[in-house]
Amino acid sequence: MKKVILILMICMPLLMGYSQTKQESIKELFHVMQQDSIMDKMFNSMIPSMINQMKSQHPINDSLANARSNELMKATMQTTKVILKKMMDEDMVALYDKYFSQKEINDYIVFYKSPSGQKFIKVTPDISKDLMEIMMQKYIPEIQNAIKTKVEEMKMSEKK
Repeated sequence: MKKVILILMICMPLLMGYSQTKQESIKELFHVMQQDSIMDKMFNSMIPSMINQMKSQHPINDSLANARSNELMKATMQTTKVILKKMMDEDMVALYDKYFSQKEINDYIVFYKSPSGQKFIKVTPDISKDLMEIMMQKYIPEIQNAIKTKVEEMKMSEKK
């Protein structure tokens, strides 16, 4: 029994060291993927469109109220950025640790350091922005119509 405990005491730091190394590799992967920069670009592009959407849904004629509304939106987005950074540094590292092996993390690092990986990183925000615009213009109205139709069907069935 003493030998088992001794072996565990010797192996435990090695296992903990492996876990820390893997987590450091995951953080390196996130750095290579430029996650912080992508998140900043995404939020910086979202703020104006969200302000415009809010203005179109709830027009404010008062310039003071309009300025306060913009300030609130920007503050909310800043808070969200801080929370997402924390999520990326803690929760996403734990999830990548859970689902990917050290070798897979290393493979991803090699890919994202390659020219193809760098291009993927560079164009991903633009693809996301374009996809969001397509969704807003093409599919959200379709979803709204489907909801409207279902609500009308439900109202008709209630009348029967």
